[in-house]
Amino acid sequence: MRQTYLYLLCFVAIVSGCKKDYLDIKPKGKVIPSIYKDFRLILNSTSNMASSYGQDEFVTDNVEFYEAQGLSYLGNSSYKLHTWQNNVYVSTDNDSQWSNLYKQIYLSNVVLDGMKTATGGSEKERNQLIGEAMVHRAFAYFSLVNIYSTQYDASTASADPGVPLLLEPTTTAQLVRASVQAVYDQVFIDLNKAITLLSVTSTSTYEPSLPAAYSLLARASLQIGKYPDALQYASKTLELKGTLADYNDYAASPATTFPLSRNNPETLLLKNVSNSYSWFSMSHDLQNVFASSVGDLRFQILFSTTQDPFVGYVYYMGEFLAFDTRTVGPTVAEMYLIRAECEARANNAGGAMQDVNLLRKKRILKASYVDLTASSADDALLKVLAERRRELCFRGLRLFDLKRLNKEPRFAKTLTHSYNGENFELKPNDYRYLFPIAPKLTNLNPELAPNQRN
Repeated sequence: MRQTYLYLLCFVAIVSGCKKDYLDIKPKGKVIPSIYKDFRLILNSTSNMASSYGQDEFVTDNVEFYEAQGLSYLGNSSYKLHTWQNNVYVSTDNDSQWSNLYKQIYLSNVVLDGMKTATGGSEKERNQLIGEAMVHRAFAYFSLVNIYSTQYDASTASADPGVPLLLEPTTTAQLVRASVQAVYDQVFIDLNKAITLLSVTSTSTYEPSLPAAYSLLARASLQIGKYPDALQYASKTLELKGTLADYNDYAASPATTFPLSRNNPETLLLKNVSNSYSWFSMSHDLQNVFASSVGDLRFQILFSTTQDPFVGYVYYMGEFLAFDTRTVGPTVAEMYLIRAECEARANNAGGAMQDVNLLRKKRILKASYVDLTASSADDALLKVLAERRRELCFRGLRLFDLKRLNKEPRFAKTLTHSYNGENFELKPNDYRYLFPIAPKLTNLNPELAPNQRN
């Protein structure tokens, strides 16, 4: 029986994510959870269920390494990603993004399959657990299909290669890529089922809740251009959880007062990056977006020009305030911005600006704050997208935004990165927007078709 790379990572996941005192060790050494408590503890493993992706920022227009110190921090794969080159990974390299997300899929499948026969737990507890597993799986597949596949296009999605779609806890599956359409279909199936099972609140931000499921429906609907649906799901999320943190409360001493992600009232689902505490040099392009936002506390709190060894350059410092890992899960602020974008696209400039200003009141220094206005729905959309850029930078969404907005000629953008005096260019809809699938994976699984990046 062929042992795939997926088998290896999943075996490690299931062993490291469980505790010996509740496992039923069967004669052949297999770990077989059998009661509700077993499966509850599997999903409670934050080391397995919270780690996700993070290298996406290197390929976006948020990052620009324009000084020698920053360049020296790039390893070989990060350098090649940043400059959109081929042969990003050598044959022995692992891809932590792929591994983290498929680990979550495998463990979610273990829970979903096992709960069919597991004993114990109340009906409410069992429903909550099944709903959580579906949300985790949906988040993973949404992330994977947007990192490793082309942007969703309704006219081609049924033929475009997506990612392997594994719905059973098998360790020997053929890793054949399902279509982009099939992957999205499963994301929506999981999330629509989850909203019938989940409670409004959960015991921690690591555990999916009803607002978290609605927020991922909003995120996925926006990504594929279903704006009425995205508006509806964002609104449902905000009805259940709509509190924004006021950055004015943290401006005087952010290192000691800025909330950790797990305690932030805006966190809907906590998903940590795979490359925590990376140095990200803020691009001039992003600096210009912030320059038009007078008194913006996001820039003041989350970025620095005084940190050695990068004195004089603008660096993202959000992770270093209290050494709190960057996150890529959905937030309340993202929901306001999704709703605002959908309102603008529906020709409701007033509604769009109302949500934007509600957010900005919590992000701009009180002495500097003034409401933004829009002369038209198109003007509102431009302002919403600029606000989205400021609010969600370094939160795992800019790559996805570039891919979806490149489908609209008015927003299509050619990116340029420089490295040691050499310029590199990425045109809209270029296949190099797709992350490569590591050769280690394709060598072990010949049926796993690689991404063509030239």
